[in-house]
Amino acid sequence: MDGEQVLASQLTTLHVKNYRSIEDITLNMTPLTVLVGTNGSGKSNLVDVLRFVRDALTIGLENAVLNRGGMDALRRWGRRGRPYDVHIGMEFQFRVPTKKRISLIQAEYTFTLASQHGGYRVKRERYYGQDGEHTFGYELKEGDWIQPPYDESISDAESRSLPIPRQTRPVPQTNLYLPMSFPFSFSRHVQKFIRGMGFYTIYPNLLREPQKPATPYPLDERGQNLASLLRDLKKRRRGASSGAFTRILEALSIAVEDVNDISVRQAGGYLVTHLHHGEDGPTFPLLQESDGTLRLLGLLTALYQSSTRLATNTLLGIEEPELTIHPGALGVLRDVLLEVSQRTQLLITTHSPDLLYAIPVESIHVVEKVNHITEVGPVAETQRQAIAEKLFAPGELMRIEGLRRAE
Repeated sequence: MDGEQVLASQLTTLHVKNYRSIEDITLNMTPLTVLVGTNGSGKSNLVDVLRFVRDALTIGLENAVLNRGGMDALRRWGRRGRPYDVHIGMEFQFRVPTKKRISLIQAEYTFTLASQHGGYRVKRERYYGQDGEHTFGYELKEGDWIQPPYDESISDAESRSLPIPRQTRPVPQTNLYLPMSFPFSFSRHVQKFIRGMGFYTIYPNLLREPQKPATPYPLDERGQNLASLLRDLKKRRRGASSGAFTRILEALSIAVEDVNDISVRQAGGYLVTHLHHGEDGPTFPLLQESDGTLRLLGLLTALYQSSTRLATNTLLGIEEPELTIHPGALGVLRDVLLEVSQRTQLLITTHSPDLLYAIPVESIHVVEKVNHITEVGPVAETQRQAIAEKLFAPGELMRIEGLRRAE
């Protein structure tokens, strides 16, 4: 994979302050970003920052905070019991085709949450973007407009017809304004990206049970509509809209040698997924398959659904994809991650040297906890040099001495 690859839509930078164990981190994101670190280092907290922003836009900021135990559980506390404001900043880049050229849009979205009477308030929120010729955005502080929404690309007459809030109209401080900005076309790319982020934790036991028919897209984050999605993908595999089913089957058959087909059958009001073993061999429901096979099937489906026009994934976050999967099959999963990252941004956490062998060192970030605070950085320069000189692969260094973080 080219380390300089740029996706059509990409989160380029994530800046986080005082979110759980994170004090102050800036993470430069690539099409494939891999977080490596010990248990308890804070990798999951980094992933959850993005999940939190996604939840704030989809189920509301209040629910996103409550689902994490409230503001007191969300923010970092100082040693003397001083609470800190939570700050999250995201920078994006979009390549948008127009009739004459590819338009490059760069946007930045930030917000700060502070405590208030045992709850929270939006202390500040800012959205700013530019398309090379025009700028657009808005800014709020303590519920009042510093800069009401504006878009330089539209005429004065058009701007008067837009429902731009009056300078004096306050915005509720328990809500973010971005989800309310749908009348403005300038925010649609960022909103679509954030809402399209998916975070997958596949539990094999949930895949074993028969599943009720459900909306197939996108795959549920625990795989509870896997049968519905596979059934739909198989119907479409000969059409121009999706080769996802073929890719899933090909990758699975390499990792699990005798699997040559996947079928979904209806039993009463439920769907049961079966794996076919060999040309004339047996067909087993997922109830009889191993944990590793089930998890690999779920992960492959989560990753390859992004190749369809029906799934809207912009970024996929997967924690420890190597769990329960045999090391011999991790090479297949690694190749799929590299392939899928050509079109969909991926954020992965891992402990597996086998998964890292062919991952570009520019994509790897080392996460560690220092004095109870999460730190993140690129691989140390001496190790990067050893990798560049092809003395070691990243996975080999991880196995021999552990990957070290650049100070």
